[in-house]
Amino acid sequence: MWGYYFRTSFPGKAVIVIHGISMVLTTRYFCESLAKKGISSFMLIMPYAPARIPKGRPLKGVPKNFDWPEIFKRGLIQSVVDVRKAIDFLEKENKKIGILGISLGATISAIAQSVDERISSGVYIVGGGDIAGMLWDSRDFIARIYKRKLFSQITREQLSSRWKGIDPLSYAKPSSNILMINARYDTSVRPQYTEKLWNALGKPEIHWLSCAHFFITHIFFVKNLIVKHFRKTLT
Repeated sequence: MWGYYFRTSFPGKAVIVIHGISMVLTTRYFCESLAKKGISSFMLIMPYAPARIPKGRPLKGVPKNFDWPEIFKRGLIQSVVDVRKAIDFLEKENKKIGILGISLGATISAIAQSVDERISSGVYIVGGGDIAGMLWDSRDFIARIYKRKLFSQITREQLSSRWKGIDPLSYAKPSSNILMINARYDTSVRPQYTEKLWNALGKPEIHWLSCAHFFITHIFFVKNLIVKHFRKTLT
């Protein structure tokens, strides 16, 4: 577990913040914004982040029969373990803990909150459920590179079966302390997958942004929603 602790002068409530494949600077901005409002945060650097990938072209020489679905599965499981380790660290001086995830980080956040009752509140930004379907229909640049590896190994139905254990829909349960923020024109995580997770969570509060996956033009609006939600629910 590796990350950055944005600790306030008077800890007591904290939010674990999880980036996606990208948008690390956006994640850091949200951490700084929460700290300014008196809420500590822990920016968790995920296993798939460049900072945690070994240097020296680690994928060079990978055999053609390399099990890409299994590697992704292990990475996501490790991500959830890292979240729970972060909770172990934060609860030493924080009585209330929330979680905030962006993109793939939102998917990880949804799983973590469903399986760990120590998380009191969550905000999921441009995420969704049915992880195999999300990837299969995604037009994200990195997702398309990964899919080229997958298509020669597995069908969509087989992938869905293998990834059932890392799908937030397998663990989701209704909660009133969840806020979802999603993009109407998202081609990375299509709205239909957002709606699958939203329904599984009992239709919590949701806001739809008039943009695609990268919501930078709405960042101040999103920041205000985040701060308002955690001020209300981490009490």
